Amino acid sequence: MTALAARQGGDYSGNVHILGLVAAYLSLAVGLIWRFAQITAVGLGVWALIDTLTRDPSHFIAAGKRTKGFWLAVNAAGVVVVLLMGPSSMLGLLGVVTNAVYLADVRPALQYYSPVRVRSSIRFPGHEGGQGGRGPRDWTPGR
Repeated sequence: MTALAARQGGDYSGNVHILGLVAAYLSLAVGLIWRFAQITAVGLGVWALIDTLTRDPSHFIAAGKRTKGFWLAVNAAGVVVVLLMGPSSMLGLLGVVTNAVYLADVRPALQYYSPVRVRSSIRFPGHEGGQGGRGPRDWTPGR
């Protein structure tokens, strides 16, 4: 250590070591965030593809959103491009956008034409345990 370094506060090797650790941890954090974004992009595409496969073809026509075959091809191409090139390339970004358009625009329009699912049962007063609607009913007064 020179006399000038001693007068200005000493050795800087400890500060350099801390900055190196900060840079390493920031690099690790950015890498993990980027990996999460890639997995999310692939998951988005797979979700859009599976949703397209499970829809009735007549709902696409009724909603005025092209055909089921068209959206199957678009979503499958989007998933393949994202898997091969990653979501950061120009084609990968296009694949992510096409899958997002399906999920944000086409899927809500198709849900309008989907059958309604009822998940509850009719409950009558005096019946315990959620068994309403099953078995013979006794409509005598006092029950």
